[in-house]
Amino acid sequence: MSEISLEVAGRQVITVRLDPNSLNGRDLGGQPALYLPIQLQLLPAGQSGDVQYTLVRVAGKLLNPPLGEFASFELSPLAVAPNANPFYRQYEAMVTLDSQRIRRFEDSRSGNDAYFQVMLSILVWYPAEHKFEAEPSRGSLEVRVPKSHWVEKVVSVWNLSNIKVVEIEFPKSAAGQVFAASYTRIDEAEKQFANGQYKQVLTTLRLSFEALANSLGFERRVRDCFESLFASSHPDKKEKARDALTGIYKFLHLGPHEQANQSDPGAQPAVSRQDARFALTMAHAIFEYITPRA
Repeated sequence: MSEISLEVAGRQVITVRLDPNSLNGRDLGGQPALYLPIQLQLLPAGQSGDVQYTLVRVAGKLLNPPLGEFASFELSPLAVAPNANPFYRQYEAMVTLDSQRIRRFEDSRSGNDAYFQVMLSILVWYPAEHKFEAEPSRGSLEVRVPKSHWVEKVVSVWNLSNIKVVEIEFPKSAAGQVFAASYTRIDEAEKQFANGQYKQVLTTLRLSFEALANSLGFERRVRDCFESLFASSHPDKKEKARDALTGIYKFLHLGPHEQANQSDPGAQPAVSRQDARFALTMAHAIFEYITPRA
């Protein structure tokens, strides 16, 4: 649980809490958003608890050390008075995002836990003095979301992949079902990418093409499988398409090797996030290209 206290009339009387495991992704009509269930506790202000006030505004900025400020939010209009008996009120903060900011944040996260800070500011009304006063936060909520929760409950809900560049429609036929079954491994590779398992991404993509070859009767002879898909094409086109797809398939064989120490020139090459993104992009494009239309 992340927690911070805010000051009113010289006394820290407002407590803000946020459970990182309660965050969720939301899809607001196609726009990705991050849902933050915030808890607020308000106690009387002043050294003797005799200063009356009303909390009328709470706003927040989300920051990440490599990115700086990347999002903001404001709670619905408030008119909340303190209570001498401590209890927490529940509020919903909705942080709207876009694909560019998500990509920058995900690149910064690089398969680790999601970490960001929430800088808060409040506006209070003092009825006895008939005045408003803004109180900036002198600290921040430190939010660290376990990567498993972030991937399953946030990123997956957005349904917004940075590497999907095509839309694939699988025909409702026996052949279409074969291609769709092989494609499910790409969905698995997406989750591995989000978890920073870049080597496994390449291995899973390679297995998706081998599964396709097996289903079409080629028993892991992926090159022959690719060639068969262009059997009715001009010989020159068939050869070049086969070689192009086979080249990508060969690239995926980087996956089975263990990650190497980049300083060791004799070691097997390491698989980077950029490598995995390239492989995913090409896998989506290949399936869009080779999937039968009917």
